[in-house]
Amino acid sequence: MSPQSRGISVNKLMEELSTIALTEFDAHTRFQAMASRGNPEQGLKLLDKLDARSASQ
Repeated sequence: MSPQSRGISVNKLMEELSTIALTEFDAHTRFQAMASRGNPEQGLKLLDKLDARSASQ
């Protein structure tokens, strides 16, 4: 099933996919920065937050 047949333009689909990819990259980058500073509690809290978001999608 193509995006057009669902009433979604390819441009809109690419925009949404880009937003998701950038959000995931940002979260991963923030996690790596926290991990490099040696704060395991903050890193684990961020992982829990990411897990919760993934489960809701």
